[in-house]
Amino acid sequence: MTARTSPRARSRRTFRAVLALIPVLALGAFAGCQIGVGDQACTEQSIVNDKDDACPYGPPGGPKVRETGCPELTILDPSACTTAPTWAEVYSILTGPSAGCTIGGCHGAAPGARGIFLSADSSDAFYDELKGYSGAQGYPYINEEDPSRSWILCNLQGTPGGGAPMPPPSGLSDADYALIEQWALCGLRRTGGGGDAGP
Repeated sequence: MTARTSPRARSRRTFRAVLALIPVLALGAFAGCQIGVGDQACTEQSIVNDKDDACPYGPPGGPKVRETGCPELTILDPSACTTAPTWAEVYSILTGPSAGCTIGGCHGAAPGARGIFLSADSSDAFYDELKGYSGAQGYPYINEEDPSRSWILCNLQGTPGGGAPMPPPSGLSDADYALIEQWALCGLRRTGGGGDAGP
């Protein structure tokens, strides 16, 4: 006569079998990850754009997002800019509470975030700092010589190529952005309200 196995004993045996299988499955999954996928086979010599090499997903550390440059601005005809906002109005927004560019944690305490120090006392110094900053774009944030190749709007709005919206995390209000956009599309001029804001 054969002994019958109780349901409880069968349940224990099944449980032990499953437990014994877990390391085998984990080892198989891990081994599957070692076949040259992604940065598992990447070296410093890997060619980032070669999708047929052993490093098809980018350099060591994983894929990197490559942003395009900021789109060019469409500068308006001067006749459309007779009532354009002034630099003084733009400066007031950028130094005011909604943008907060000149607070200590951003650009208001030297050397400033990303090495950009923006003066809360002089609109001219503030403008000159932005005019002199090129960053990764290779052309000025405010470009008086070629206003269409300025990336202030791209950065403020967080358009691809301009980084995160400024101020973080979500940028300016629609009204503040619209005013700065109008000023930018009318040539980013300092005249007509620039000058020192301090005493």
